[in-house]
Amino acid sequence: MLLGHLTADPELRSTPTGKTVTTFNLAINRRGGKTSEESVDFHRIVAWNQKAEFCCRNLKKGMAVFIVGNLMNHSFEGKNGKQYVTEVILQDVNILTWKGREQAPEVDEPTEDDVQIEEVDVAEDDISATMSA
Repeated sequence: MLLGHLTADPELRSTPTGKTVTTFNLAINRRGGKTSEESVDFHRIVAWNQKAEFCCRNLKKGMAVFIVGNLMNHSFEGKNGKQYVTEVILQDVNILTWKGREQAPEVDEPTEDDVQIEEVDVAEDDISATMSA
C-alpha cells in the first residue's frame, strides 16, 4: 500500500501482443530517523489492461492517490551490465485529491468490466465458527 503524488501523467502503450500498459512514478514523502529530515522516495507503478486505461483517463500529474499492489523484481542487461528493477504492479487505485484544486476532478464511473465479484460457498458451520471467534 502506497500513498503519494504522481510525478507525471500516465501514458498508454501497447505490447506487441496487444495488451495495454502504463507506467508512472509515485512520489512518497518520508521522514528520516533521528534528524526528522524529509526525503522523497519514488516508486514505479505498472498498470495493465483495463486498469491501465482507467489510470490514463483519470490520473494526472500532481494527484494524490492511494495505491494497492504487488512488488515485482526483475533484471535486464543494460549498457552498464545487469540491472535490477523493483516495480509495483497495480491492483487498486483510489484517487484522493487533485493538487492545487478544491475538489477532485470528474472520474469515469466503473463499468461492469472494472468490477469483479467472486462467489464463495461457505458452510453454515464456518460462519458460526467465525462469528464466535
